[in-house]
Amino acid sequence: MINEDRALDMVREEVDTKNLRKHMYAVSAIMERLAREFDGNKKEWKAVGLLHDIDYEKTKNEPEKHGVKSAEMLEDCLPDGCLEAIEAHNSMYSGTEPESKMSKALIASDAISGLIVATALVMPNSTLEEVRKESIMKKIDDSSFAKNIDRDRIRYCEKLGLNLEEFVELSLEAMENVHEKLGL
Repeated sequence: MINEDRALDMVREEVDTKNLRKHMYAVSAIMERLAREFDGNKKEWKAVGLLHDIDYEKTKNEPEKHGVKSAEMLEDCLPDGCLEAIEAHNSMYSGTEPESKMSKALIASDAISGLIVATALVMPNSTLEEVRKESIMKKIDDSSFAKNIDRDRIRYCEKLGLNLEEFVELSLEAMENVHEKLGL
């Protein structure tokens, strides 16, 4: 199992885009919080969140390889269940269906992190501190806001037994804990 320092080094080595790194940090924080909720291995869930898009810059023009390439890059670093979750977060192309709690959590976390960031950016001071659960709930229902974020992927939280409000609250709390790293 990869340690956190090595995982962060890999992110810095493989990911040039600052906003993509911030996204990965946000998903990692949400996944770690969800691990606590579901008695998962916090180190594994956090690592999956951090490393799920490690291949994105290499595969952005070949979506069928996204997730699969990450799993290949991380084969000696993460257990099989973690690799399956990373592949499954792009199941529409990878063919790996999300079966585990971890894989479903990753899909939901990946999507909600983007919606929370988009909401923070339209606040007067562009900070997470200004974002409320109610704001996020309204944005989920507003299909004209952050159009590229798939609300059905956010609703994967329901496949975990969390209602949307609970999931939004947990996700927002997790991201607030790393707001400095996110620049929000």
